[in-house]
Amino acid sequence: MTQTVLAIDLGTGGPKVAVVDGAGRTLAWSARSVSTTMLPPDGAEQDPHAMWSAVVDATRATLAAWGGNASDLRAVAVTSQYMSTIPVAADGTPVGPCIMWMDGRGGAENIALLNDESFPMWLDRHGLIPLPSGTDGLGHIAVLRREHPDAYERAAFFVEPMDYVNARLTGRVCATQNSAFPFATIDNRTWGATEYDADLVAAARVDAAKLPPLVPLSGFIGGVSASAADELGLVAGTPVTPGTIDSVTTAVGSGALSNRDGSIMIGTTAIMVSHIDDKRGDIGAGLIGVPSPVPNRYFVMAENGLGGRALEWFLRSVVYPDDAFTPGSSLPDDAYDRVEAAAASVAPGSDGALFLPWLLGSIAPAPSDDARAAFAGLGLGHTRAHLARAVLEGVALNLAWLLPPMEAFVGNELPFIRFGGGGAQSDLWSQILADALGRPVHQLDDPRTMNARGAAFLAFAELGDLALDDIAGLVRVRAVREPDAAAHAVLADSLARFTSLHPPHAALPAVTAPATTGPEATS
Repeated sequence: MTQTVLAIDLGTGGPKVAVVDGAGRTLAWSARSVSTTMLPPDGAEQDPHAMWSAVVDATRATLAAWGGNASDLRAVAVTSQYMSTIPVAADGTPVGPCIMWMDGRGGAENIALLNDESFPMWLDRHGLIPLPSGTDGLGHIAVLRREHPDAYERAAFFVEPMDYVNARLTGRVCATQNSAFPFATIDNRTWGATEYDADLVAAARVDAAKLPPLVPLSGFIGGVSASAADELGLVAGTPVTPGTIDSVTTAVGSGALSNRDGSIMIGTTAIMVSHIDDKRGDIGAGLIGVPSPVPNRYFVMAENGLGGRALEWFLRSVVYPDDAFTPGSSLPDDAYDRVEAAAASVAPGSDGALFLPWLLGSIAPAPSDDARAAFAGLGLGHTRAHLARAVLEGVALNLAWLLPPMEAFVGNELPFIRFGGGGAQSDLWSQILADALGRPVHQLDDPRTMNARGAAFLAFAELGDLALDDIAGLVRVRAVREPDAAAHAVLADSLARFTSLHPPHAALPAVTAPATTGPEATS
């Protein structure tokens, strides 16, 4: 009998659900969409009921496509987007909206928490301060208290999406030192902490009773309940592992489990990941060590900003403007193939056209909530094909800007980069990334299920079926993209221009968000 795990990856655009075997093969998977409602100027919300319905639909579709017996699933593992906050009742059912990671309405409340005592305490104990942008758990709790007071009062707990899904699966509300990181209330100097820090809770001015109970980073939190099993088509009692931040499962699913390995994922956002052995951070560069489920290790959080969502924005706003931001609208089926073909017709460097991908501000290696996106260097000879390539190159250049600080932080030069997520479906983007980084890029096989595989690997390790150090050997590479010397030289010049444009574009006025957007197509 093949050992299998059901892995649920709840991204910004909706869930992907996969059946993964012990050899790291994705046997079947399905995805469903969840829309985000944008509330000008800084709000972003999703419906948790829609999240759960999408998980149910994707799970049933995956099980049908797999054709196996649900009784052969040894565990269920959940990973998700993070810094999104859901108010839930004691049984895990939602009592209000999910305040999304891009929601900045709690910025003023977070800034009010920072003073000469609290600032260094948060950095020393937790690793991250309450974000002045408001795009974290504390900012989102403030939004719920102010904008959704009924939901705030009814909430027994505030949880991240992975812990919400786990609560719907098991009926048990809990979190870990990893999944509760966005609430900035745990002393992370000790790996594996299962208690909140009283001083941090007091500094955060949150109701400690509404923070989810903490459980260990390893083990199981319970079994699938009878009601959830009936909804999903699973077997009641199937073990469920603790929820995990998707950046961690990006690292695990791509084999980046030590400071000698690094990976990139381009989905809704673009991230670079690795692991280190101790808690430390470089707040100026936006690099932070976060407790990982990998024993006694911290994953390196290096959020680079928008990735696939920047390309989707270009398609909706420039290529197909009639459909721009229409609620629930879908791009044409061949939209991404067409934009790649157009971009491929243009030489590296886009004939001087640059795209600055800071549509929601910039993060690592130069955090700035005020930074804004732009096309630069345009002339009458530029076409939409040039703009298409510039968008792909702009996301890659942003990651190339991050690579040296990342290598300095982990203490090693990364000899190659593994590449997953929806963006890794593109051969062209993979080559552009190699040319921008000046490193070989290992384009992963089945890149869209990389996070699901990472969650499954962690579950297999808990079951005793897999040693974490063996994961790198299970990672399947579709192609190795070697950097082209001439293209790298061109993009190195582009990078110098790119970075020089960050300071002036960090002083531009904010742009009001549209009313509603659908899920990204590249995650």
